[in-house]
Amino acid sequence: MRWYWLIPAGALASALALFTSAQVLPSGAEPLAQRLEVARLRAHFDSVDVELRSRDVLQLSSGQRTARLTLIAWLREYRDAGSFPQNDRFPGREVPFFRDSRDVLCAMAYLIERSGRGDLVDGVAATRNNAYIAELADNPALLGWLDSTGLTVAEAARIQPGYGCCIVVEDDRVTAGYAITSIVLSGASLASVGLNLIDPSRSTGWAGVIAGSAGCIAGAANLDRTGGTDDVAAANMIIGSGAVAAGLYRLLTPGPGRPADGLARQPAGSSSRVAITPVLMPAAGRPRLGLAMHGSF
Repeated sequence: MRWYWLIPAGALASALALFTSAQVLPSGAEPLAQRLEVARLRAHFDSVDVELRSRDVLQLSSGQRTARLTLIAWLREYRDAGSFPQNDRFPGREVPFFRDSRDVLCAMAYLIERSGRGDLVDGVAATRNNAYIAELADNPALLGWLDSTGLTVAEAARIQPGYGCCIVVEDDRVTAGYAITSIVLSGASLASVGLNLIDPSRSTGWAGVIAGSAGCIAGAANLDRTGGTDDVAAANMIIGSGAVAAGLYRLLTPGPGRPADGLARQPAGSSSRVAITPVLMPAAGRPRLGLAMHGSF
C-alpha cells in the first residue's frame, strides 16, 4: 500500500494565527448592525403607539374606533416580534419596503394583510414597493382601507419607517461551543506533535493519529461557514493534519539509528518505508513550498 500526505510549509504557524485571532460569539447572537437596526425600529413603533393612542377619536364611528384599536394592538405585536424588512438595494439611503426580498412585510403592509386585504398588499408591492405612504395617497383602495380603520394618511405615514441599508459584514467571531471544541482538539493535536518530537514512542504516534483525526473531522464539519468559524475550521484541519502526519511518521519510522538524511530506511525483513521530502505545491496559479510524506507498507 502506498500513500502520500502534503502539508504546506508554515501551515502550523498560519493555523495558530487564525485560531488565536478569532473572537468567541455566543450561540444565537446576531451582528451588531442588525441588533441596532431592530432597536431603532422598535423605538420608532413605541413612539407611534403613544401617538395613536393619544389621539382624540370621538369623531370616528364605533366601527372605525374598534378597527383602529385592533390595528394598534397588532402594531404592538409586530413591534414585539422584531421581524422587519431589510434594505438590501439602496446603500446609504433610508428607503421604505412594502415587502422585502425575504417576503418580510413592513408595518403598514402587515396591518393591511392581517385585516384581510392581502390583495392590496400584493398590488402595492408589485408596482410601488418602495413608495412612501404619502406617495400612495392616490391609491383609492388604500384610501378606502384607511378610512374604514379610522387611520389618516398622516398617521399611516408615521407608522411606515424607512429602512437603512444594512451591509452585512463578514463576522469574524466563532460560536462558544465550537471555540471550546477547537481549543481542546487543537491543544491535543499540538501536544501530540510535541511528544512525537521530544519523547517519541508508539503511544505518542497513536495519540497524534487519534487527536489529529478528531481535529480534521471537527474542521471539515464547520468548513464553508462565514467569517471566523471557517477560519478556525481551516486551522483545525491544518493542525490536525500535522498531528496525524507526525503520528504516522512515528509509527512507521524505525527508532534509534535513523540515517542522518532524515529518510526512513527499510530495515531487513520489513516492507515498510516512510520518507519526508520538500515539494513545490501548485496553489492559485503559483507554486508553494511544502512537505510531502510518502510511504509504503
